[in-house]
Amino acid sequence: MSAAPRPPARDGEPGPTAFALAASPVPRALGPGPAVGRVRPGGPRTGAPARSPRSRTSLRVLTAAVVALGLSSAPASPAAALAVSAPAPAVANPTPTPSTVTVTGTGSASAVPDLAVVGMAVEVTAPTAEKALAAQHAAANALLGALRGQQVAERDVRTDSLELSAVYEDGGGGGGGTSKLTGYRAAQSFSVKVREPRRTGRVIKAAVAAAGDAVRVNGVTFDLADARPLRAKAREAAHEDARSKAEHYAALTGRELGRLVSLTEAESGNPRPLTVSPSAFAKQEGVLVAPGEIQDSVSVVAVYELQ
Repeated sequence: MSAAPRPPARDGEPGPTAFALAASPVPRALGPGPAVGRVRPGGPRTGAPARSPRSRTSLRVLTAAVVALGLSSAPASPAAALAVSAPAPAVANPTPTPSTVTVTGTGSASAVPDLAVVGMAVEVTAPTAEKALAAQHAAANALLGALRGQQVAERDVRTDSLELSAVYEDGGGGGGGTSKLTGYRAAQSFSVKVREPRRTGRVIKAAVAAAGDAVRVNGVTFDLADARPLRAKAREAAHEDARSKAEHYAALTGRELGRLVSLTEAESGNPRPLTVSPSAFAKQEGVLVAPGEIQDSVSVVAVYELQ
């Protein structure tokens, strides 16, 4: 028995080939529906009943539902997710600048010197350079021996200079004459530290007695062996002066003094040593040892907050 011929497709309805391309397996989530068979291009399957227009219409509706489901379940792009999840930046409120007061504090401190530095030299003139150097060498040895006898340590004696120069005598005659060489002068200078200032006079007297007329005393300077404690006291006084001024200004403006913002130490000189001229030393034992005191001063610039 031959199969009944398939009726021709109506206008607007898909043919067998179009039906085969649109049909696809139906997901389980869509639920049961009419059975869908695979149709080969070219005609209906042998023994299969012809499909009615209603079956083809249901298949088109089902295909449209599958396509819509696929579009709705597609993940969003990373750019879209980032645009949705990124919060808008918060606008920070500017912090007001605190009020400050700037003051300058000065402080000073004084101390009795505990060190004397004596400038000494030996100077000898002789007809020849060799004799001048020999005489200078003998005078220097006598001087150094006298210092050792006064318990002056070798580390406290330093040679500052050593020189040998020619000595000339003007020829006279209104400057028209030639100078005449008369001899040579040899000299050596020393810095001597006396760590007990009260013994300075005895040390000088012993040096003069040992080297005689070859000795020269250039001066005495009284100082501190360690000036750091004196500087620390001056700094404390400067800091207290600066804070006192800042507290006063805070009270005048009806505010309270806050934290210290910055502290700068201005240029400060070293403690000024006291210099005594050689004429201050007499021939006798009693000499002026430590006139006055050594002073040190410090200046600071401080910045405080006002609350």
